[in-house]
Amino acid sequence: MKLWLKILLLNSFIVISLGFLIAFGIKEGVTFSLRQEIIRQGELIAKNLASSIGDYILLEDEYKVQEMINELIKTEGDIEYIFVTDEKGFIFAHTFPNGYPPDLLEWNPLGDKKISVQLLDPEKGLIRDIGLRIFDGMPSEVHVGLKEERITSSLIQVRNFIFLVTLIVMVCGAVLSFSLSNFIIIKPLKRLVLFTHELARGGFGKKIEMRSNDEIGELSEKFNFLSSELAAYRERMEESYRQMLRTEKLTALGRLSAGLAHELRNPLTSIRTLFQTFKENPSLTKEDMEVVLSAADQMNDLLTKFLRFARSDEFTISNVYLNSIIKQVINLTQFQLKEQGIEVDLRLSRLPPVKADRAMIQQALLNLVINAIEAMPHGGKLTVGSYLEDDHAIISIADTGTGIPTEIKDKIFDPFFTTKPDGTGLGLSIVYNIINLHGGDVTFESNRDGTTFTIKIPLDNLHE
Repeated sequence: MKLWLKILLLNSFIVISLGFLIAFGIKEGVTFSLRQEIIRQGELIAKNLASSIGDYILLEDEYKVQEMINELIKTEGDIEYIFVTDEKGFIFAHTFPNGYPPDLLEWNPLGDKKISVQLLDPEKGLIRDIGLRIFDGMPSEVHVGLKEERITSSLIQVRNFIFLVTLIVMVCGAVLSFSLSNFIIIKPLKRLVLFTHELARGGFGKKIEMRSNDEIGELSEKFNFLSSELAAYRERMEESYRQMLRTEKLTALGRLSAGLAHELRNPLTSIRTLFQTFKENPSLTKEDMEVVLSAADQMNDLLTKFLRFARSDEFTISNVYLNSIIKQVINLTQFQLKEQGIEVDLRLSRLPPVKADRAMIQQALLNLVINAIEAMPHGGKLTVGSYLEDDHAIISIADTGTGIPTEIKDKIFDPFFTTKPDGTGLGLSIVYNIINLHGGDVTFESNRDGTTFTIKIPLDNLHE
């Protein structure tokens, strides 16, 4: 449920609850006031009537008394009935058109009281009976029955008024609460949510401007602080990672240096031999010059390959052809492959380019190939394949070494874990991090027949 809807429902609940409480309080107050007013009105009518008909009761002038009470009931709309008893306590006059009820004198007996008020509930509705003794020491009484319809009618009007006011307040409150909450709460929170999405996508270091002194402003300051801390942490991590890459690259270059020296020694030996001959017999044939130039070109090509790998420190994202990198890595390691008698089997399928950092991918593949070579010190077969599978580019590097011991399979991707005396323990960890950075995954299978590492890189692998 949306936050603005929760605020709207809460405000509506508060308004309705207040409306009920106010309606209940007003109902009780209005009811009490109207009843007191009816009682005062009835007492006044009864007293005025008693003073007007007292003499006629003593004279037993029933006609005059009846006339007076009939006139009174015509002028007072709230009067339901009037009846009068004589000095002996018998019914003397009344306004009941069909005769008075037989238990009329029992409705509100005065007893020893001078005045009595009693609420009656006949079939016609609630009646407030006000009984007044006309003469002291005599049972002569006058009773005025007042309807309570005015109270019911007034309460209905009050209820309708309160309902209308509550509805208006609820609508106005809903509009105001929606407008104010949207301006004061919802919009700032939406900005904070969008800001957190930017942080989740790696937009560290950005700030959100909130000119507010409340909790939302305080929360925005915390988010800004978190963003700056994450940016600083990422910078530290990137720098550490660069250092790790440089360290591992130097290690890889060290492993390749022996092969490089061996390969350079052959053309240098040829050049030295020719120049030694030239020293003793200063004449070179065209074939001798071609040998010298070929040896120089060979050494230049070898040095170019090594320098291209050694200088690739900057991270740049571009369209990368994985098969081309695989072939370059094989060329870089061809010295060790020849020296150890390792057969290379390339099974490369056509792959589309992927968005990646060429140097990092080359570093990862070189680490895996060198590990495979070192796993086969007495020769073997290195199989490198590439193919497409479910919108992923797959690269597999398999050797025919002795495999990875079961007890260390769970640790080979851990930083600084190594079983080699001269190893850094960063090779496979860097491979894992590089592939993970490109949105991919690296797995392996190993047994006594060898080890196969599989790299999966999605075709849409560029992460922010």
